[in-house]
Amino acid sequence: MMAHIRIAAARVLLAGSLLLATHAVAGAPRTVLPDTVEPERYRIDIAPDATALTFSGSVEIDIRVRESVDRIVLNAADLTIDRAAIAGMLESVPVRYDERLQRITLSLGRSIGPGPYTLRLNYHGRIYRRASGLFALDYQAVGSGSARALFTQFENADARRFVPCWDEPARKATFELAATIPAGQMAVSNMPIVGSEALPDRRQRVRFAPTPRMSSYLLFFAAGDFERRSRTVDGVEVGAVVKRGDLAQADFALDAAAEVLHYFNEYFGIPYALPKLDLIAGPGSSGSFGAMENWGAIFLFEADMLVDPRIASERDRQQVYVATAHEMAHQWFGDLVTMRWWDDLWLNEGFASWMENKVTDHFHPDWHMWLQSLDDRQRAMDLDARRGTHPIVTPVIDAQEADADFDEIAYEKGAAVVRTLESYLGEDAFRDGVRRYMRERAYGSAVTDDLWRAMDRGSQRPIAQIAHDLTRQAGVPMIIERAAECRGGETVLQLSQGRFVVDAGPTAAQIWHLPVSVATLGNVPATGVVAGAAAVPLHAAGCTPAILNFGQTAYFRSRYQPAGLAALTDRFGELSTSDQLGLLHDTQSLAYVGQVPMGALLSLVSAVPADAAPEVVTTLSRLLQHLDQLSDGLPVQVRLRAFSRSVLHRFFSRLGWDSAADEASNVALARAGVIEALAQMQDPDIAADARQRFAQYVSDPDRLDANLRHLTLDAVAAHADPVTWRQMHELARSARSELERHELYSLLATVDDPALVRKALALTLSGEPPATSVQNIVQTAARRHPRQAFEFATANWPQLKESIEPDFRVRFAPMLLHTATDPTLIRPLEAFAHANIPASARRDVDKAESSLRYRSHVRRERLPEVERWLLALGADPS
Repeated sequence: MMAHIRIAAARVLLAGSLLLATHAVAGAPRTVLPDTVEPERYRIDIAPDATALTFSGSVEIDIRVRESVDRIVLNAADLTIDRAAIAGMLESVPVRYDERLQRITLSLGRSIGPGPYTLRLNYHGRIYRRASGLFALDYQAVGSGSARALFTQFENADARRFVPCWDEPARKATFELAATIPAGQMAVSNMPIVGSEALPDRRQRVRFAPTPRMSSYLLFFAAGDFERRSRTVDGVEVGAVVKRGDLAQADFALDAAAEVLHYFNEYFGIPYALPKLDLIAGPGSSGSFGAMENWGAIFLFEADMLVDPRIASERDRQQVYVATAHEMAHQWFGDLVTMRWWDDLWLNEGFASWMENKVTDHFHPDWHMWLQSLDDRQRAMDLDARRGTHPIVTPVIDAQEADADFDEIAYEKGAAVVRTLESYLGEDAFRDGVRRYMRERAYGSAVTDDLWRAMDRGSQRPIAQIAHDLTRQAGVPMIIERAAECRGGETVLQLSQGRFVVDAGPTAAQIWHLPVSVATLGNVPATGVVAGAAAVPLHAAGCTPAILNFGQTAYFRSRYQPAGLAALTDRFGELSTSDQLGLLHDTQSLAYVGQVPMGALLSLVSAVPADAAPEVVTTLSRLLQHLDQLSDGLPVQVRLRAFSRSVLHRFFSRLGWDSAADEASNVALARAGVIEALAQMQDPDIAADARQRFAQYVSDPDRLDANLRHLTLDAVAAHADPVTWRQMHELARSARSELERHELYSLLATVDDPALVRKALALTLSGEPPATSVQNIVQTAARRHPRQAFEFATANWPQLKESIEPDFRVRFAPMLLHTATDPTLIRPLEAFAHANIPASARRDVDKAESSLRYRSHVRRERLPEVERWLLALGADPS
């Protein structure tokens, strides 16, 4: 799943019998279903009523009882069981509900012995308006007004909203699905349709082939007025399913899927296991995820699948390719081999995030995905250095609680750790280990150590120790340059390992065994393993300035001696692009916490040459935007903006607004970054150009190419006055596609004017925007106005929460304070959490509070140093 949180539950005792099996997890019991009964096969038959937003269903579950039981416990949420029975034995078995734990208990009245049985359940449930369980998405159909399509989203614990089941990843079974839908609609599931019959009431009943053994959260169903296009790749039918009229916009994703499937078949050494693989596009969006890896039926919101050449920017195209690659990687890492429990979620998400970059870099080397991924690593480190972080392998008590782990640690840090290990072990040896793991665990479950054992079997370079250190410990390791001395034509570095820490979180000494690659400028690298506080010598050829983490393939911060940092700053243009990015990231983070002078960071910014690589320009633009946000409302902002604009105009004078015919793909990303930063800093020339282009767009939307359209709308929306805001509101209401509609409604919330933000937020309660846009509007407003968005959300929580996926609700309000700098917001956040978030599910509250304190500290303690440096430089605030 491409993510953008789950509630812990207590143990329950019923009438002399322990309902729940528990396993000790870091001192707390893990709440899981009893292992006395195992599902083997589900035969599900559903009949949705899309108009009434309800559905009825029946299921036969072949089970195996492992020891005598007098009751059977399984998961169900928002389902009413109309009848329960055990085929041939017990009719009308009483059902007991536990809504808090989302379980039902079938009380058998007597014990049944070990052996096979079949449960028969008739039930009915709800169709939601948010992306959980079986849900509806409404949209404007071309030429026919409003339409509605149905989809499912089950990860991590919402299959129980669709069918009573054993909703835990290790409880694998086969699934046979049948559905009764309106005649003329298309139904889609994990497997191909094997039968269809017309019914007398203008409906049809379709049946799908049985799935392989898989986890319940991978089951999928959709129905609507769809179109499908397919092709055959390595004997597999690869298809794209979209709402009617959008088929051409799916060609880019379908092309991507075709080449990625062949690559993955070769890489994993196990061919894709199902006869077909569909990509299914859904209109709308979610605040918590963008796509889902259902086996054989990948669901993606349209922004992650459709490429409309009229409006799609280069960033959009790359995002569609990466999203497709990510979810397809899950067809092996996650679907074929599934983590045994949510503790090891990263086995799914970290590997898919790494593989998305690997396969994309293979087919689109001009996109430089490994360079772009360094920004992802920076985000992971920013979180990993603060309170609220957690190890990659994190104990999870309850499946509902697992949602909290869908964060930068599982995704971005997980991917960075995989890249660390692959770089140390070598690509071929690493791939061979992955293949062994896949063969041994196919159609089953695994824990992280299963992977390390497969990697180390017969390896000349065992990685288990390095891997354990990086996955079992929270925090950011740091390699510290203690000394550097030229001896006989080589540089002898004295390196030690510490920990990079942002706030007052746990700071106990930790030891990581880190593969460290160092090189002096223009020379070949040397590699060694550094662990602990004692200095370790590492010899590098040559006596030019030395680079730590050469190539930036490992997960650690690098801290240089002042002389070493100054030398690299002076010769910044001679570094590789990856090392330029690593130096910018490390220096920014170290400067924010006071381990490096802020002046050293600004000197480094000044040293970036005007002809820097596009990826460096993009990162530098974000760095300056971040400094600008931190200085908002402070006297230093005026002088800092003058400095930042002068730096950014060095690049803008080369990039301009318009693309060149022969420019590299990532130049468009750099141009967007520079213009977005200048617009945020109220650059008058950018503002005037944007207004002129916006006037053209309003009179004729097709006059601007897609990249200019994005830049223009973003720049104008940021500083819109009431008249411009009304124009953009009208554009949103009259948008020609659902992609545009969702984008434009969110843009209404990006405006600087708090009064206009208030109007955008009010729309979320009006019913006007698409239901799935509500979360995004509030989250977008929070980027510039975190207090206003947070106060709006908490004041309107009873109504607003109905638009938010149930398990994401514990994360939503804290995440609105991601950019906040005022620590007085901590008290209302804690008050809201006390009233609305269980104590066991407040990790995001901890993260938000840490972020508030951290950003406040940087404003109070570090920005005065920026002002002194700028004054000494003589930067003109005009």
